[in-house]
Amino acid sequence: MKKISWRVFISFGVVLILFTVLIGLMFTRFNRTNIVGAYKKQLGDLASGVAKRTSRAFKDGDADSFVDYLRAVEDFGNMQKIDIWIISNPASENPLGEEYTNVDIETVTVPEETQVIIDSAYGGKKKSYSDYDDIYKETMLHLAVSVRDNGGNVIGAVVVTGPMEMQENTIIQYEKYMAVCVLLGLILTLSLAIFFSRQLARPIIQLKESALVLAAGQYSHKTGIERRDELGQLAESMDILSDRLVEAEEYRETIEQNRRDFFSNVSHELRTPIAVVKGYADAIVAGYVEDEKKRDEYLQRIRNECGSMERLVSDLLILSRMQNPDYELDMEVLNVIAVAQDAMRSLRILMAEKNLKGVVTYEDECSLIKGDYDRIRQLFVILLQNAVKYCYEDTEIKVHIARKDGSITTTVTDYGSIIPEEEWENIFEKFYRASNHGAKEGSGLGLVVGSHIVQRHGGEIYVRSDEQSGTCFTVIFPETSEEMC
Repeated sequence: MKKISWRVFISFGVVLILFTVLIGLMFTRFNRTNIVGAYKKQLGDLASGVAKRTSRAFKDGDADSFVDYLRAVEDFGNMQKIDIWIISNPASENPLGEEYTNVDIETVTVPEETQVIIDSAYGGKKKSYSDYDDIYKETMLHLAVSVRDNGGNVIGAVVVTGPMEMQENTIIQYEKYMAVCVLLGLILTLSLAIFFSRQLARPIIQLKESALVLAAGQYSHKTGIERRDELGQLAESMDILSDRLVEAEEYRETIEQNRRDFFSNVSHELRTPIAVVKGYADAIVAGYVEDEKKRDEYLQRIRNECGSMERLVSDLLILSRMQNPDYELDMEVLNVIAVAQDAMRSLRILMAEKNLKGVVTYEDECSLIKGDYDRIRQLFVILLQNAVKYCYEDTEIKVHIARKDGSITTTVTDYGSIIPEEEWENIFEKFYRASNHGAKEGSGLGLVVGSHIVQRHGGEIYVRSDEQSGTCFTVIFPETSEEMC
């Protein structure tokens, strides 16, 4: 399997190599063109100067002084290793005379390419070419220009032939330098390719390793990559996935723990009443209880124990639902006063048995929260049932509702058994009973269910208890700004 760093390196390296070689070739070609062009211009200026001087001498008929000029031109050519031919145009009506020429073209064998540029000069055009010359045994540049009379007629041509040795050496030297530069460029570009490929591949490898760690179940693992590019965004997404997996795992563990707790609690709490029911039933079936009145008493106890078990299972089911994060409440805008009054009315008969008086007071008729009516009513029923169970006879149960600082505060106060301060927080735990509450009937789950109802509505609940003020449960709900339909 090819590593991504090698793939990136090869791709990036090939692109950089091609680019570097292309740039080298372009500059080499450009330099060759400039060097040859400069030399061509130099010979062209020389040929044009000779052509103008020849044309002026022909015009003035100054053949005598022109002979001296020809010698000077030939001497200059010999020093520069340049051949300068002044030839006559045989096709002209008034061609250059012998006194103005230094080569008789008809007596000289010229290459075909040279003849082409001479004919082009006869046609009034300047033309040149460079090639290896068998006569000179080296590469030569040949250039021809026209010589005209006063009427503009082409009466001859000047042919300049110069060696390209110096230019070729310059070009070769430049190409060597360029080759060295290209080589250094390749080394540099390949080094950059290695560096950038590793820079690109390193976070990808980290992401791969992080994915494997997550796949192994270590959901809290983070990539540790901080970049402001697409790879950084991918790493951030991986970290978000890690958080989501941790939450999902915690959720799964919570559900599993709730399931285990539910069955553990059910088995623990039902063991005693089932044993009692079985004992009474066995006694009746075995015929140990012959007294009719005693048998009815046993049957009543069996019925009571069954009722307790029914309430226990009901409370456990409700608690299990409330602890499930997927359990959805039927939320609506509620007036807490109306819910409290409804719960109070449902307990009138129970309160009458102990000659208790229940009152609901409030500071603002519009005390609105957003919640589930049945669950809020169940909360009040739980608190009022506890108050009825533990308060003294001929006392009062007070429910007071107030609006304050964007919240609705409800207090349920009774006057009876006091809860020790060190146990105030414990009473919201499963199956906990206050130490001074004796053998009162109950599942020990009511306040736990109530606490979960409050939490699911974004509120809080706590208790205060003393001899003077009684026992007061305080529930605080966030107020809603929505209006009732």
